Amino acid sequence: MSSADLFAGWLPPIVIQHDEGAVHPTHEERIWLPMRSSSSSTLLHALVSRDTSTTFRRKLRNTLRHDPALCLFTAAKLVQEHERGWRPIAGQWTTKQLADWWVRHGADVWDGSAFLSCPESQTGESLLQRLMRLDQHFQTLPFSRWLLESDLWWKAAGLSCRSSICQSLHSIRLIDSDQSKSSPVTRKHASNLDAHQAFGKVTAMVAERERLQGDFSESLETVRRDLAKQLAYGLSHEINNPLANIATRAQGLIASASGPQQAESLQRIVDQSYRAHAMIADLMFYAHPPEPQFESGFATKQVVEDVIEPMNASLQRDAITVEFHDAFSVKCDGDPAMFGEAVRALIRNAVESIGVEGQIVISIEPEADAKHCLVRVSDSGQGLTAEDAARAFDPYFSGREAGRGLGLSLCRVHRIAELHGGSIRLHPALIGCVAELTWPMHAS
Repeated sequence: MSSADLFAGWLPPIVIQHDEGAVHPTHEERIWLPMRSSSSSTLLHALVSRDTSTTFRRKLRNTLRHDPALCLFTAAKLVQEHERGWRPIAGQWTTKQLADWWVRHGADVWDGSAFLSCPESQTGESLLQRLMRLDQHFQTLPFSRWLLESDLWWKAAGLSCRSSICQSLHSIRLIDSDQSKSSPVTRKHASNLDAHQAFGKVTAMVAERERLQGDFSESLETVRRDLAKQLAYGLSHEINNPLANIATRAQGLIASASGPQQAESLQRIVDQSYRAHAMIADLMFYAHPPEPQFESGFATKQVVEDVIEPMNASLQRDAITVEFHDAFSVKCDGDPAMFGEAVRALIRNAVESIGVEGQIVISIEPEADAKHCLVRVSDSGQGLTAEDAARAFDPYFSGREAGRGLGLSLCRVHRIAELHGGSIRLHPALIGCVAELTWPMHAS
């Protein structure tokens, strides 16, 4: 038998603080003992179930009787518990006392970060080989002598025999609490047959955690939208009217401008007023979107071309070229107006990132499932990190921190995609960024 057959890994470390009376302990020692494969399901059950039943306590006692390392580990933990509480240590301990310790601490003794320092590779395998021989030797000893002979284990694990734990264990005699002792074969079968119960509990705990995470995410999104709605209504009442007045006054002054430069400045005032109004509208849409007007089998090519056409003049002025590829003549289901809004917002985001002199490539193609199409908008603008891409659709995230616009229009795209059972993702590229919008495709 190899150590890999006998042992499943390591028990939690026994942490020994030297100079414990000092304000700052000078040294911390970690002692590692192996975990028997046959004991793992019982320990897993103690971790996940917090079971205090008589049946489980009996199972723990049975496991301790046939696992020397587990017995010594538990006894050492009990010694430390007595020392911290300044309680006297009795001359004999029972398997009931050891089992009761696991009932009390089985759920909190495990610390994942502690195992970062466990023995590894060749050092760990060499130690496990020595401990396997010790395990085989202790199976031939009377159970009552395990603690009295424990120096062999502590020496192999690297603990000084002069330590307080070793000194205390030398004076303790183990007593079996149960009258009838099952054989190792019986214990092995029992452990194997109940392992599925512990794993079943772990599975249930994982499922419950995922359910709670889903509920939390859903509740958080509801709260975020409620806050966005309140903010949007406030902005709509308090800011839209002043914006309208500013835009109207600026438009009236353009006709009487003294020259082209003044007229251009006034037009920028008008444009920025409309932009601010559009931002408020995007926030309103995110918080409380209208019902989509579904249409079956609309031509995506025509919608995209209709979106690009009115933007051509400004694109040419900024030296930005747009390429559109739709070799598949894809037809989709949904609200064509919202589809156009989503594409327009993605193009505007690309334009804002480029500034002047750049390229935008738009493509539409069916996905592998033949149920959705993929609208891809790539640009040569400033790139963004994966972290910023993941937060781009958060209305409370400032895209300026990411070096791109990432304005509220992307929140609008996210809501439109969500309303149609699609999705929107941003991906960093070698140059610029790629936006991918999935949309339900018409079943031909």
